[in-house]
Amino acid sequence: MSEFSEKKIKAVEKEGGKKGQDLAGMSEMGLCFQQANLVEPCGHMELMEMAFAAMNKEVDPEAEERRGGAGEVAKILLSADIDRFCAIIHVPEQFTSAEKNDRQYEISAIDWAKAAFATLPGDGKGVEFTVETPTLVKAVYTKDPDAGRYPEKAKDNVSGASFGWLRSKQLVLDDDSDSDEMVFGDDDMPGI
Repeated sequence: MSEFSEKKIKAVEKEGGKKGQDLAGMSEMGLCFQQANLVEPCGHMELMEMAFAAMNKEVDPEAEERRGGAGEVAKILLSADIDRFCAIIHVPEQFTSAEKNDRQYEISAIDWAKAAFATLPGDGKGVEFTVETPTLVKAVYTKDPDAGRYPEKAKDNVSGASFGWLRSKQLVLDDDSDSDEMVFGDDDMPGI
């Protein structure tokens, strides 16, 4: 039996399912590697696992509200509160080997996790990897003020390092677009 109330579990599953739809939608636009911050799990791995399951659940076409659908999206999920921070990094099997996908991606959840956790604040330690496979990593980080370890700060560092790593691998879009190449209206398109 879970230590969390039924109301809390429903809120976690709802957030996970809705975030799953967001990630699946972005994936349909070509963004196969994504980050998501989750509020409801409050840094508890058990709740993160519930949100992760709801996120990856097959979409029920008969349901009134669409939820889930992000099982084939590579993602890092982050959640923290004042005492703890946890992360789940999921890379679908097809992205672990260039031969398994059209885009020739060869990404490991372990490599992603190591890059994301490389800039922890304080003494740079304190993360415990509870699961480490090429497709799934689960990490927990707990508060230790004497060592300068603060979960909310660590979450921000991990998020930034993760995004930087994704950018270095060209897995997310750079925000360095040249406005000269953009088309804003009919005046910019001679002959129309």
